[in-house]
Amino acid sequence: MLDSEIQNLRHPAEIPLFIICLLVSIFIYITLMMAPILYPDEIGSEYLLVVPAAIVFLSLVSGQTYGGMMANAIKLSEKQLPELYEIIKRLSRELNLDSVPDAFLIQEGGLINAFATRLYFRRNYVVFYADVVEVAYREGDFESLEFIIAHELAHIKAGHVTLLYNLSIFPIAFVPILKNLLWTSLSRAREYTSDRIAIKIAPLGKRGLIVLSAGEHLYKDVNYEEYLETARTPEGFWIWSTNLLSTHPALIRRVKAVNEGRPGKIF
Repeated sequence: MLDSEIQNLRHPAEIPLFIICLLVSIFIYITLMMAPILYPDEIGSEYLLVVPAAIVFLSLVSGQTYGGMMANAIKLSEKQLPELYEIIKRLSRELNLDSVPDAFLIQEGGLINAFATRLYFRRNYVVFYADVVEVAYREGDFESLEFIIAHELAHIKAGHVTLLYNLSIFPIAFVPILKNLLWTSLSRAREYTSDRIAIKIAPLGKRGLIVLSAGEHLYKDVNYEEYLETARTPEGFWIWSTNLLSTHPALIRRVKAVNEGRPGKIF
């Protein structure tokens, strides 16, 4: 998939929200660094180190997360769950990723999730919780798992996991009001973007989203068309308010957006 195609699939709100977050973050960085220069008697000089400290902090967190995977998870390969690894390789090629990300499988006590991230200064990797992978290995549904994989790889392709990207909006996550209004909104836009990319390269796996709600076994018994009808009904205040404070769009919004080929509502 060409970069121009990725740009067309980005949620329309993602770049504007990122620019707003970036500008606010730059203001916060400059304020923290200039304050000890302008007011040396009141504010310690250690604030001059705020940017290097942020780089070190993010790098340590990414390293610790990767170390946890290496220590406790199963690294996928041609000899370790090869069917799953082959899907990751194929979708990585379709997305024109520079390299196939490292991939790990881990049991997290029944949680259904997957995520993509980066060991800063090294390489990208994806993590799949065991219950997600059961969609394919227990239920025989590799198509739904393919959508989930494509969604995580899409985060990498869209640049959501790089050090520069995360450093540029890092301060926003620590300011309560700004986090709830801006950072979570940008996060929801990124999720829509990844859904749009995923459905483009894994069009038969749209039921993969239902796994997040019904679980890795019962999702097959969910009447998908009935669920879609529910998603199309008026939401009301409580769904709107729940969505407003979440890093991910409400699931009914994601399902509706994927099926209708629309960007999806941020607010």
